[in-house]
Amino acid sequence: MQWWVTPTLQFEIIKTSVVFRMAELPLNSVEIVLVGTLQSGNVGSVARAMKNMGLAHLKLAGLQCEVDEQSRWMATHAGDVLESAREYASLGEAVADAQYVIGTTARDRRFRTLLPPAQMAEKVLSLVPANRVAIVFGREDSGLTNEELELCDDAVTIPAAPEMTSLNVAQAVMIVAYELFCRAESWGPAAGMGKLASSGEQQDMYDHLRRLLVDIGFFNPHNPDIALGKIKRLLTRAGLTEKDVSLIRGVARQLQWYVESTRGSAR
Repeated sequence: MQWWVTPTLQFEIIKTSVVFRMAELPLNSVEIVLVGTLQSGNVGSVARAMKNMGLAHLKLAGLQCEVDEQSRWMATHAGDVLESAREYASLGEAVADAQYVIGTTARDRRFRTLLPPAQMAEKVLSLVPANRVAIVFGREDSGLTNEELELCDDAVTIPAAPEMTSLNVAQAVMIVAYELFCRAESWGPAAGMGKLASSGEQQDMYDHLRRLLVDIGFFNPHNPDIALGKIKRLLTRAGLTEKDVSLIRGVARQLQWYVESTRGSAR
């Protein structure tokens, strides 16, 4: 008995194979997050740059424009990336389910080491596929605020001429995505690390530590985030798992209980 494969069936087989392969690729664990985007055309251009480099997950935080016809026109053949994009009220909500968050900046930042794109890509490829990694891009006119960068575990900067360091957001996404795409070809699952605690879980832990350390006088209550940022970067290098976060919060709760009980007995 002879079997014939019709062109339609052949296409479906190829499409299924491609979808299966994409699910295995490390880039499937990477998401691009735009914060406060002002121009709808930039949203579409970012979607196109993403699809060029094999990225599919787009999140829009605090969007300041509509996803409109201009967005779709600029996206060209990346309409699927654009249409599947998810919107959030804030950056914190957008990255809550990611295990590692990388912010982008064109400016030097105090107390923070900035990674070049190539080193950033190596870091990302060491984290996937066990972890979802969010790469965050700021507003066209002002980038990310210091508060938003404090939600990020690492920061990346793209070298540029000193007289013009600011890139169009789609250009920045393309450069970062290109570095990821090139390194993904030689990626192997054995190189990846275990699953980390989510950004939301870690942020709750840091909020808990901030309250405790202000309460016991370790932090300056008027500006606790500078010292907290140093602690955060120390713990980020350790790579906190869910069990690690649970342990640290348990210690913090016990310390809080001890402080409150000691104060009560001193009255």
